[in-house]
Amino acid sequence: MKNFTYENSQLSSSDIDELIQRFDKSNVVQALILMGSYARNEAGPHSDIDLVRFVIAGTKLSDDGTHLFKKKVLITICTVEPIDYEKWFTDPYEATKWIAGLRIARVLIDRENFFTDRLQRRAHNFVWDATMQLHANIEASRRMVGWCEETNKGLEGLRRNYDIGRLLNACHGLSWGLSEVIQIHRGILISSDNNFFNEIESVLDDNKRMIELRRITFGVIGSYTLRQRVIAGLHFFVLLAKQMSNVWQTTDVEIIEHTVQHINLNVPNLVSENILCE
Repeated sequence: MKNFTYENSQLSSSDIDELIQRFDKSNVVQALILMGSYARNEAGPHSDIDLVRFVIAGTKLSDDGTHLFKKKVLITICTVEPIDYEKWFTDPYEATKWIAGLRIARVLIDRENFFTDRLQRRAHNFVWDATMQLHANIEASRRMVGWCEETNKGLEGLRRNYDIGRLLNACHGLSWGLSEVIQIHRGILISSDNNFFNEIESVLDDNKRMIELRRITFGVIGSYTLRQRVIAGLHFFVLLAKQMSNVWQTTDVEIIEHTVQHINLNVPNLVSENILCE
């Protein structure tokens, strides 16, 4: 079996044999695959070994989670059965998380070509069609409403001058949360957690203001305070709500519009970067 290598990190044939011996249960395991940086030949000295194990329906195995391999590398293993992996092809959020990874996954065990013939081929043939987009719009709308609570925490944290707990909660929702709304709505098949930020930014096209506000909220540019990052995130929420106004479901419109109005009434306009740098 071919070694999976990158610079000073590698999985040798003996490593792979040991992984198979450790995590195989021949009576229930249909396939064991390698995903993540090792599958992409991008592993570094601190990369984890990401394994996914496919089992027959109703199987319960107790060794899921994180392990230490040869006292130097972390292993994360996730066991899935049909009720789990079917969602990867029908649920928009699950599709954005899994499809790209399945396409480049490396097989360690594949009994009767279960993975390559059924799941990996299906992933390669996957198309984000009109039905998936309809479900994605509903899910994106639902999640946008869910993050309205974080906007209120942000506003209250700002009102209290420097309520760190509320501001941190708001910052998470207004960065990671809103990014997931975009991910689902635009059907971005994320290639890895490490590429999440850039791959979502790429679909914002030439909307420089949204890109700037999102970067500030995540804290990846400038020397902005937590308070300033939350202000940027609140305005990012307003712009995203406007841009996706045709997506919001009837039951969600009132909540989203109320939140936008609440932000506009309580946060000063970001007419220039100078306000953020106050």
